[in-house]
Amino acid sequence: MNKGKTNHLIRSIVPRFTPKKARSKQENGYVLLLTLVLLIIMTALALANVSMNTTETRIAANATDTEISLEKTEGALNGGINNLIKGTYNPTNFIQNSNGLYILNPADPPLWSTANWSSPSAVINGFQGYSTSQASYIIEQLPSITKPGQNMKTPTRIYRITARAIGANGNTTVMLQSTVQMQ
Repeated sequence: MNKGKTNHLIRSIVPRFTPKKARSKQENGYVLLLTLVLLIIMTALALANVSMNTTETRIAANATDTEISLEKTEGALNGGINNLIKGTYNPTNFIQNSNGLYILNPADPPLWSTANWSSPSAVINGFQGYSTSQASYIIEQLPSITKPGQNMKTPTRIYRITARAIGANGNTTVMLQSTVQMQ
């Protein structure tokens, strides 16, 4: 008697299919075709989304690297200005035209475009921050000026400070310049 109940349960679980004759003739694989088309569209959208995420990640990484380089360059520029104000460099240091201290020669191309920024004897190493590369700067002594009513024996000295830093990935370079007048 126990055997009959089990067969009855198995029969009720097995789904009953509609005979082929009772199906409509218009159901000849259109559902399968529609499902495949939708699957292809969803795959294409997913791939496009992955590509957009990758691009956005690269943009964010480059923006971060540029910001870090800018901070290092500003630190080096401020360090150069502070050293000038403190009197670390005096006018006689510029006569040698080396070690990051130069006198402007108007006949030469701009020094910041021709300087060897990787040579410690050509630039002054400055602010490093949290990255592996160090920012550096050069100071150019420009021609002195005398303002109206100023004593001719104490002209105003003008300096151009150019600071440069490279980002963490090595592809980002930031260069800033500032001009300082000192009496």
